[in-house]
Amino acid sequence: MCGRFALDQELDDLISSFVIQHNRFPDWAPRWNIAPTTMVPLIIDSSDGRSLGPARWSLTPSWSDTLETPYPTFNARSETAASKPTFRGAVARHRGLIPATAYYEWHTEDGVNTPHVIRPTDGSLFAFAGLYSIWTKGDATVVTATILTRDAPESLARIHPRSPVPLPQDAWEWWLDSGQTGDETMLHSAVEASETVLAASEAYPVAPLRGDGPELLKPLG
Repeated sequence: MCGRFALDQELDDLISSFVIQHNRFPDWAPRWNIAPTTMVPLIIDSSDGRSLGPARWSLTPSWSDTLETPYPTFNARSETAASKPTFRGAVARHRGLIPATAYYEWHTEDGVNTPHVIRPTDGSLFAFAGLYSIWTKGDATVVTATILTRDAPESLARIHPRSPVPLPQDAWEWWLDSGQTGDETMLHSAVEASETVLAASEAYPVAPLRGDGPELLKPLG
């Protein structure tokens, strides 16, 4: 799973890294302890170019009566998302990227939970494969999103059995292509594409997450 992540990039850097034509998140500022239900940057593609905008991190399907869901939706399992009513519409039509400097996972040993940072070893950004939905009720319209997850590769499974699905740059356009109907095969291909990114990641323990600052990424000790 992925229940916390960091994104320490300034807005101009995100626009440059992801070749954004339309910025709809002018008040974005770096964060190091991003939690579900808060607003995160979401990158999508449309007929007039690639855009970056805010999305509530926890997907609410458009047919839901309420914004809050009775079950967690900040992650979607890549193995089942194409068949789940909550996610299958987004798999087919609404795919996006969620950038991250790093994500956190907790390893439990002898009853002690220790957070670990997982990040690219070369200092680049993750681009998590995401799904999004546009929820509307009355005058309220909220873009909501989720991060796809997969079985963790062997190098990371010692920390946690699940991991996000980060896509390499050469798969971004393919994943964002709204003219392509997503299905189970596409999700499987995304997981395969993520192998090289996860293989080039490092993991290390950090202190318990308190507050929201760059010190949260500092290795323990």
